[in-house]
Amino acid sequence: MRCISGKPDVGLWFLYLVTLSFVFSGCHSKLAGTSSTKAATTYPTFYPTAQAYLQARQQLVATDSIQDFDAHIALTTEEQQLNEKLIALRKQMIQQYDAVNFFPPAHNFYKSQEHIYTTPLFQVLKKMPKGGIHHFHPTAGLNFEWVINRALQEPDCYVYWQNDNEQYIRGQMHFYKKDEVPEGFYAIQQLNESIAGFKSQLYQLFTFNASEANDSVDIWYEFERCFRRTGGFTTYQPVFQDFYTACFDSLLADGIQHAELRVFLGGSLYDLTHSPGSFPADSIIHYLEQAATLVRQKSDPAFTYQLIYTNVRFRPLDIIKQDLPKAFAIRAKYPHLVKAYDLVAEEDAGNSTLYFLEAWQLRDSLAKVYKIDMPLCLHDGESNWEHVSNVYDAVLLGSTRIGHGFNLSFFPAAEEMIRQRNICIEVSPLSNQILGYIGDLRMHPAHAWIKRGIQISINSDDPAIFQYTGTTPDYWSIFLAWELDLRALKKLSMNAIEYSLLDAPEKKKALQIWESRWQRFVSMANSSL
Repeated sequence: MRCISGKPDVGLWFLYLVTLSFVFSGCHSKLAGTSSTKAATTYPTFYPTAQAYLQARQQLVATDSIQDFDAHIALTTEEQQLNEKLIALRKQMIQQYDAVNFFPPAHNFYKSQEHIYTTPLFQVLKKMPKGGIHHFHPTAGLNFEWVINRALQEPDCYVYWQNDNEQYIRGQMHFYKKDEVPEGFYAIQQLNESIAGFKSQLYQLFTFNASEANDSVDIWYEFERCFRRTGGFTTYQPVFQDFYTACFDSLLADGIQHAELRVFLGGSLYDLTHSPGSFPADSIIHYLEQAATLVRQKSDPAFTYQLIYTNVRFRPLDIIKQDLPKAFAIRAKYPHLVKAYDLVAEEDAGNSTLYFLEAWQLRDSLAKVYKIDMPLCLHDGESNWEHVSNVYDAVLLGSTRIGHGFNLSFFPAAEEMIRQRNICIEVSPLSNQILGYIGDLRMHPAHAWIKRGIQISINSDDPAIFQYTGTTPDYWSIFLAWELDLRALKKLSMNAIEYSLLDAPEKKKALQIWESRWQRFVSMANSSL
């Protein structure tokens, strides 16, 4: 080592020696580490025997199983027999799908829709009493073939059948007086008589299919356009009651005895002489009550329904602050029917739940004025994004249930609070898949939630747009994808009543009716499988 004067610098020599010592020390450590790593590959035996290992493994499995959402469900002897048959059927189906390298729940619903309906599993699940439905938008809940056929009976029903413009889109339905029909609208009867395959073309405009599900640049854009096309029919007062009667019938046919509908009660009904807003909420509720009465008389005396007052999360804060007193007033007048409040529409593009905090804070003062509370059933977590953190607010605001909750796994503290507070999540498996939130239903987050003791219900969301009715296609898909058994199916069906907005005596009565129907179902299914 040299310095400018040509003489060795003692300080520099000292630093040099220290550096060498660190280098050799590091090399020694590295070599020692290498030796240690090689030794670690001879994995020590923690269990003296294979039997001890298997016992430890069994204990680990048992620890997980007692956390399952259905852990407390005990099956009768007859139910155990059916359970064995269902599990055998499930395994057989999965083996068959493995053989052709195509597992339907791992792919878009439309690729297997027709096949699903032909399977023995679907026929069994179709007859299963499902208790109820929590997450259901009735304006997209009834097969649109019914809508088209009924529209063809209405001489004042018109359809816009030109290219889209700023005001109307192709396939948009509305009722008009003959001398007030806008340009581009044609009588639906005329279109049906003059255009080959018109009904099929119109139905395709009302619904999703494989092309939208796979190729749409903005699937929510297409989704909202479906509502826009049918809205002029579903809000027309002369057909309103018949529409809901048919909707209730379709739910009953799928084994659903209690329905909770998200409905806009702000006065959207119209007729040929009254513009939207002319019919108050009282009228809407009257027509719904009439529809339910007809269904009870002709189909099922035990049928019940309730309403979740709905508005749209795209609206500004001031509008929602003005809307909440209206919701309280209606709930105070119909406390047995109007049970909660929600804001709907796409979360990724709409206002956050936190944005409406000032509105939520009005609930306490409004409860004093109207002498009634206003529970929330918030649409939150229907997103793949972590920055869409509405589930935090759903928990902190005390939402009775949470609609979708799809991205809940990003927020472990909120997830744990939901488990501890026993909040039910309204899961809509096929809606999540069709709208592009998940591809393979085996990976749906609810599959993990139920393993952690988080309670869920199974729902269809907007099944008419998705080209089905009820919830049986959802149950079919998750039974296979989540490898469920009869215990899980029973718990999901019970949850639809136990986590409903029915009061305690109503729940007790509904569960008694469901239990009787469940027992008949078990006997029937045992005979058919």
